Amino acid sequence: MNATAVSFPPRLIRCNYRALILTVLALAFAAVFWFTSRYPQLFHKAQHIGEALPSMAYGSEVFPVTAAMPIWKQILFRSGNWLAGMRVGMTFGVLFGALLHTVLRYYPLRIGRNLYVNSLKGALVGVPAGVCANCSVPVACGITRGHGRVEVALGFLFSSPNFNPVVVAMTFTALPLAMAVTKYAILLAVIALVAPGIIRLLERNQPLAVKTGDADGTVCNLPLLDPECREPFFSVLGEVAREFGRNLWMLFKPTLTLMLIASVAASALLVLVPWPELLAHATPLRMLVAALLCVFMPVPIALDVMFAALLLRQGVPTGYVMLFAMTLGTFSIIPSVYLWRDVSRPLAVILFVLFVAIGWITGMVF
Repeated sequence: MNATAVSFPPRLIRCNYRALILTVLALAFAAVFWFTSRYPQLFHKAQHIGEALPSMAYGSEVFPVTAAMPIWKQILFRSGNWLAGMRVGMTFGVLFGALLHTVLRYYPLRIGRNLYVNSLKGALVGVPAGVCANCSVPVACGITRGHGRVEVALGFLFSSPNFNPVVVAMTFTALPLAMAVTKYAILLAVIALVAPGIIRLLERNQPLAVKTGDADGTVCNLPLLDPECREPFFSVLGEVAREFGRNLWMLFKPTLTLMLIASVAASALLVLVPWPELLAHATPLRMLVAALLCVFMPVPIALDVMFAALLLRQGVPTGYVMLFAMTLGTFSIIPSVYLWRDVSRPLAVILFVLFVAIGWITGMVF
């Protein structure tokens, strides 16, 4: 009797070792982040909307800060509190960004030429992610350095901190309906129309000179895949691990540096700016200064909603409430630096100015 040889593992598995390894990594990263940190944290924040916060830049204190402390100590302690508030989200951002970079180098993103649809696709991926605008930067960087499109990265960056279902529910619960509707109408317009429109305008003559993970800008130099799928599993695992490790280190170095600088800058603004006097009266000039500071300030996810709700409860002019809800946490200096270094300096400046203008105009209207 003739016996038909059956290979083990089956060819379908042997030919897709890399895809399986990367899928398991993605599911593991997402499950650990979502279920042990992000969503429990968001639900906890939702239960404390309108309550006092230690700062507009972080929601809890590891190092208590008092007004009697010297200024340098206040800045140092606030920096530590800011870093503590960002550590989990930024860790996930770096890990997932490195994973995306690895995935895109093995499996280049096949996406259409419609910038507007591409931006919406990136936004849809960002909705469940639940990372702040700052922690989205390593993910966006993983997309662009992995030869993905800029508008996809921006769609993710804008939607992740704002369109997460828990954050949306918090916003409509904590703020007047007109403010919540205005905020999301503007953000949707930015994602679907404005951001891809700006990119189209900047690329009217030539594509943006986006920095990729390749030293010479050429196609990634990965081993040729064996068409017979005879590579041992552990050989493939080692190759993927080395590629992931290289991408992780490439993202970790600038992210750590940027985080340390941003923590000091944010803390200095918290200590040195006379916030009570600034928010006491809603004048055009004060509103413009507040918009500049809010767009610059890097904060964790949902803190914009919590701080705006606190201002509303304290009787601060409603223009400032809308301004903080619209700009604080939507964009910041960290994505600005990423765009400046990796994508396009004009794009970084235009988006920063755009959000300052949006914050100022909405603040003046409300």
